[in-house]
Amino acid sequence: MTERAAVVEVFAGLGCAARAFDETGLFEAALLVDNDLAAIEACRENRIGSAQLCADVAELTADDVLRELDGRRLAGLLGCPPCQGFSSAGHRDAHDGRNHLLSHFFRLVRELEPDFFVMENVPAVLRATLLADALQSIPDFVLWKGVLNAALFGTPQTRQRAVLIGYRRTLGLAPRAPQPTHLGRRLVYDYQKSRLQRPGLKTGVGTLGLYAELGAPSRLSRDMAQLLVAPVGAKQPLITVSDAIGDLPAPEGYQWRPRSPSAYARGLLKEGTTPSNHDAWRHNEDLIGRMGAVAEGGVPASLRGRSLDRPYFSQAYGRLHRKGLARTVTTNFHNPGAGRFTHYAQPRTITVREALRLQGLDDSLVLSCDRTHQERLAGNALPMPLARALARSVSEALDY
Repeated sequence: MTERAAVVEVFAGLGCAARAFDETGLFEAALLVDNDLAAIEACRENRIGSAQLCADVAELTADDVLRELDGRRLAGLLGCPPCQGFSSAGHRDAHDGRNHLLSHFFRLVRELEPDFFVMENVPAVLRATLLADALQSIPDFVLWKGVLNAALFGTPQTRQRAVLIGYRRTLGLAPRAPQPTHLGRRLVYDYQKSRLQRPGLKTGVGTLGLYAELGAPSRLSRDMAQLLVAPVGAKQPLITVSDAIGDLPAPEGYQWRPRSPSAYARGLLKEGTTPSNHDAWRHNEDLIGRMGAVAEGGVPASLRGRSLDRPYFSQAYGRLHRKGLARTVTTNFHNPGAGRFTHYAQPRTITVREALRLQGLDDSLVLSCDRTHQERLAGNALPMPLARALARSVSEALDY
């Protein structure tokens, strides 16, 4: 059997990008690097990647990587540098020290000279001077960059990511965005209009949760607009929250009747076992009552009408809708005040297992670290359907 080309993922977390490339059969997830020991141990325990290295990427050298590869040539470098300094959900602090980890990613691109790289981050990074400077430092690569919505690739979550794909110029290839696989004509709950409607360009804010600076058709990025208006009928329907988590049993202390697994859920099930990482968070009686008083798909009455210019950011204590899409799963989904994280049928926030399902991670993944670390790993993960779309796009172009 021909040896597969090696890929390395830095800032690896749960190694979703490397795992997706590995699944193509063309590449091997040869090395995962992260400075979070919980992430490294999770990858080892779940046998993600051939090797794992706990290291600070700011101090990681090309020699360190090549030593781990043990003579194998590196085909691709993957990674998502920490995004808190760029995220619209944070303070967008230009002086956040973590921002400079982005520069170290591109330093490794220069030093390792892979055939390709794939970097993903929050959309706001595309406007960062730091990124512009970093891209000028790699003239030997031809680039595609844009914003992709994970929902359009079969994720039950409207997570938007800036993606950069770079190919070495000597390959003579032009990188392209993967083509969306999902949109369809199925009615989806619109959190802004509080009703079911067909997804599309004009309904992007409510149904797809597009960021305000990208959401209005007049301001929508050209790449995203082209992806959204591609033939609708040829695509599969969007995956809803109920499709993703509706078959899971109620965690201890709660009751409900699960639905039969959807096609999406069947692809994630670990049959014959009780789902792990599916314990309810502890909520006091007052908070449980407040969550229960919010209608499915709604927000508390006291918050209605606020921040109308950015409606999907006004989701504190918001409740999911079974026929809607989840909003971005963050690292704070245990807190109902941090976003739309309340289960659509039970007065509680989503469990770690439900968050993993919304990220497209299958039930065979078991996290044995404490729940604070579980929450962080789940929230930081790259959705597997989007990761697979990127891996397919690259593997079809290179075809070693």
